[in-house]
Amino acid sequence: MTEQPRRRRERERLVALSFCRADLLFELNIDRRIEYLLGATDVMLGKSANAMLGTNFLDVIHPDDQQLTTQLLDSASTKGRLDDVVVSLNGIKNTKIPVILSGYRVPDFDNHFFLALKVDSKRATFGKLDKLSKDQDSGLLEVKSFAQSAAQRVTSFINAGGTAQVSMVKLNHLDDLLTKVGASDKKKLLTAIGTILNTHSIGGNTASRVDDDSFSFIHSQDVDASEISNHLEKLAEKIHPDGKEVQAMSTTLDVDGAGMSEEQVTKALLYTLQSFCENESKIKQTSISEILDTLMSNTVENVSFIKEIIKKRDLDIHFMPIVHLKDGYVHHFEGLLRLRGDKSSESPFNYVRLAEEVNIICDLDMSVIKKTMDHIYAFQRKGFIPPIAVNLSGLSLSNELFMDQLHTILRNSPDIAGQLMFEITESAKISDLTTVNNLLQDIRKMGFEVCLDDFGSGAASFDYLNALDVDGVKFDGPVVKRAYASERGHDLLRAMSRMCHDLNIHTIAEMVEDKAMADHMKKSGIDFAQGWYFGKAVADPLVFKDKFDHSKR
Repeated sequence: MTEQPRRRRERERLVALSFCRADLLFELNIDRRIEYLLGATDVMLGKSANAMLGTNFLDVIHPDDQQLTTQLLDSASTKGRLDDVVVSLNGIKNTKIPVILSGYRVPDFDNHFFLALKVDSKRATFGKLDKLSKDQDSGLLEVKSFAQSAAQRVTSFINAGGTAQVSMVKLNHLDDLLTKVGASDKKKLLTAIGTILNTHSIGGNTASRVDDDSFSFIHSQDVDASEISNHLEKLAEKIHPDGKEVQAMSTTLDVDGAGMSEEQVTKALLYTLQSFCENESKIKQTSISEILDTLMSNTVENVSFIKEIIKKRDLDIHFMPIVHLKDGYVHHFEGLLRLRGDKSSESPFNYVRLAEEVNIICDLDMSVIKKTMDHIYAFQRKGFIPPIAVNLSGLSLSNELFMDQLHTILRNSPDIAGQLMFEITESAKISDLTTVNNLLQDIRKMGFEVCLDDFGSGAASFDYLNALDVDGVKFDGPVVKRAYASERGHDLLRAMSRMCHDLNIHTIAEMVEDKAMADHMKKSGIDFAQGWYFGKAVADPLVFKDKFDHSKR
């Protein structure tokens, strides 16, 4: 065999070997235009390989990932290689095709990039756009969507040789400012905040509104979070004279995610954001890997703690009054889980969420129900007390064994029918709505009312209201706050309240903090309300006995 055929044969062998782990092969020149291309471009991209020669490689990438891809290639230009980064191609009819991209910048070939792209079959997004939940006011990702998207992008950024960080920014007094400005200025300010954070984030859309006044974004190490914070303060000051009171505080951690799975990075990010919102000083770590180590250690310890609580039913129930807005009496209480011992001062929310993650929420829910029933029987011996509502996770509702046990307990307890109520939480985790609704109707027929919690927090709330026959709905706190802060929010809440009344469903507003807010809820057509204005959760509900409607005895 002569030298030329031998080289051709060798080149063909290398191409064949490359296709063992790739669906598309690209060679890019220093301008990142396509110099050479092999693969099923007609099927995946709707264009022939010849037609794509000389075009910009970014044209192949879905618009959502073009900025990210630019940043990845910039980082890889220094490192010289890309190791299994994830981006999406711009498929036929603007579909997103997730691919794993690897490659090298080869000095001997005029610093051209040689890239291998393989369709990522593990990601269930082929042929459709990802559904990322966004905050309507700022356009920023909601927390869960942010953590998942950020984990994917930052992992790719690190694999391309980049150094990533996550910054949390708290704008103190922003929530107060937003209640003072009109709807137009509120939208203008939050949109501007969203634009700044997105612009400086990895991929251009990796920022989140964590709560009313806290934000986060993933960025490269050359972005100065303190400068971004100063910029946000100036924006607030321009909107309203009181904006000068808005003070930004930021915390930045290194995202050293090498060796961590996307799922681990996601959990670490969620834990970080939650810790920041609860108490900024709690974040003692300087990197995501340290956060993950802390999280894993805490998880093992806390799961053991939860199991011990369940085994011994070693927990307390505190009672938060829910008041009839028109007549002012305590209509019922919400029974809330409280921890004992050295954890009595901690919020039980984290433990409930962990119980859901490790699939022991059914046992915890049952412990709370039985403990609440013990209280009801004890109060019956003392005299009258309004009904008590306990939270019931969507995961528990979807568990056949749990529901069988609950039905048995309720059938054997007809003497507390009307005294025990249920609030469905985490309804988004209910997959078989028809089956769950049938089970709920059995509960209601036995005299135990059912309420849908966190209503209005997402578009899916209306799907659940349509599928689940319930006695009441509780409007989510942020929905209530928006209704109080703006005329549009008031109109929306009033419309939703009217719709519920037409369906013979009573309405509850949570997080009502003062008389003005209570009066506003009453004007919005809300039946009942809870919040610190009416009273915090207490161990002894009889402290509110002067506000009981004793005619209900």
